Amino acid sequence: MKNLDKLENSRGVIVFAFDSKTVEYVKIADQTSRLLQKNLDLPITLITDLESRPKFKYDKIIKIKNNGNNFRPDKNGNNIEWRNFGRYLAYELSPYQETLLVDTDYLVLDNSLNKFWLKDFDYFIVENSIRPDGRFETNMGYLSHNWLWATVVFFKKTQKSQLFFNLVGRIQKNYSYYKTLFNLEGTYRNDFSFAIADIILNGYCVDKKNRLPINMITVENTVDSIEIKKNNLVIRENKRAVVSPKQNLHIMDKQYLLSNNFKKFVDNVTT
Repeated sequence: MKNLDKLENSRGVIVFAFDSKTVEYVKIADQTSRLLQKNLDLPITLITDLESRPKFKYDKIIKIKNNGNNFRPDKNGNNIEWRNFGRYLAYELSPYQETLLVDTDYLVLDNSLNKFWLKDFDYFIVENSIRPDGRFETNMGYLSHNWLWATVVFFKKTQKSQLFFNLVGRIQKNYSYYKTLFNLEGTYRNDFSFAIADIILNGYCVDKKNRLPINMITVENTVDSIEIKKNNLVIRENKRAVVSPKQNLHIMDKQYLLSNNFKKFVDNVTT
């Protein structure tokens, strides 16, 4: 465990990004970190693999060995490779006393997350996510619990947080056991392991005190463009336009996040 005296009163953001054969996650992290820097004004640490060549000027880059690939089908039934193992290392690797862990596909478009630093917590995880047109269903299985979103997580260097991330690691390493125990469906997801760790840590009960009180907006369809007009978001996806107040967004369409259209959007927002 790191020397907490050196970490006292420090705050920052960590991002995990590991390129796969199908998605350049580091390239996405370089763009979304520009949004983080602009709107939160906090140091940012990238956790990536040994071969990574990031272009954004991170405050710190931590390189670790790739610890496994995962596959899951996309909406067209094609297997997509991604590297989502190792998120449990966030506690050990974070150089901050208070940490915001965010996924590369989360667009921070305002400073609203900064208000949560003032709360009393060991860790906070997002439970509620909604689509532009309705609520997002989050059952881990037909007879299981709802998952929690590992997309946005706050944690402090406390004993409970350390136990939480240790549990996430144990669940990942023994996933077949926990998959049966909790009636899970599909392949490994950090969202599942974070939810299970939270349930176990709270005495095999669902305790909502560790929930981050936001409704995360998740866009899962193919995105054509995103614009900000008069402090409103205009999201064009699936040949329709959705208008909402300006807020943070979770974008699942990785090809949009890799596009020149997204880079131009980030350029406009950050200049």
